[in-house]
Amino acid sequence: MKPKALEKGMTIGLIAPASAPGSAELIVTGKKELEKQGFCVKLAKNAKRKKGFLAGTDKQRLQDLQNMFKDPKIHAVICLRGGYGTARLLQSIDYNMIRKNPKIFVGFSDITSLHIAFHKKSRLVTFHGPMVTSNYAHSKGRKYSMGGLLRMITKPEPFGSILKGSGIKKGKTLIKGKVTAPLVGGNLSILVSLLGTPWEFSTKRRILFIEEVGEANYRIDRMFTHLLNAGKLNQASGIVLGQFSDTEVKPTSDGRPTQTLKQIFKDRLGSLNIPIAFGFPFGHEKITATLPIGIKATLDATKADLIIQDAAVR
Repeated sequence: MKPKALEKGMTIGLIAPASAPGSAELIVTGKKELEKQGFCVKLAKNAKRKKGFLAGTDKQRLQDLQNMFKDPKIHAVICLRGGYGTARLLQSIDYNMIRKNPKIFVGFSDITSLHIAFHKKSRLVTFHGPMVTSNYAHSKGRKYSMGGLLRMITKPEPFGSILKGSGIKKGKTLIKGKVTAPLVGGNLSILVSLLGTPWEFSTKRRILFIEEVGEANYRIDRMFTHLLNAGKLNQASGIVLGQFSDTEVKPTSDGRPTQTLKQIFKDRLGSLNIPIAFGFPFGHEKITATLPIGIKATLDATKADLIIQDAAVR
């Protein structure tokens, strides 16, 4: 179910469904950048609250999320940041209400939980993309990250290659091949955490995209192994890997050997008989692409490119 395209003059709602934004200044800066593009912007009632590592209580964050979808004057909902906390909301969300009020929904990192839940329970196309304080508030990469998102959610037409304008001519090939299928995916650790729950995702006849940040390489290996053991990787039609930020090889305290990310990708994924490519610009960096979950894309692993084939909005 595609949301309606966003037009200038429409209102974007900003929420913090996970951790609190780093500072009020970042919220103001990011909000102004959206307003410069011709949109009205409404900050959720509890968006500036803090409760431990969360942006307010579960009840407050849930209230903000659902109120934005219920409000007919709100046309898109964009997260301020990720962090941690969205999984605590999954059991309480009114998915029927979300289905009846389809809107553009944007975020990444911990927001992966909401993307997967909305896709499974509400059949809503959502956008794994840049966020207000994580991206819009920073000048670096804003033209590509924010510009690419706005082009995708304002124009009901195929987006094309996610590499265009990123400064990256192509990714890197792990297994050659070409496949066209709907996209599903997000943050690696969040995807693993959803296994065995009512929000477990399917990779059958899907292109699975994955990114991660701040994890030791052996933990990345462990999570890929868990996805393998759960049958999620070999059921996919193709796999595309994005940014694995702050995960460089670090020596262990007891001198145990470690592996590079490329070695892990080859070891855990190299035997799969599907197109696989890595090194794409999406994830926890200022320069990040938008991937529409549920929309058809072509992964040309031979040329190491990812092309969005269908319009993501109507």
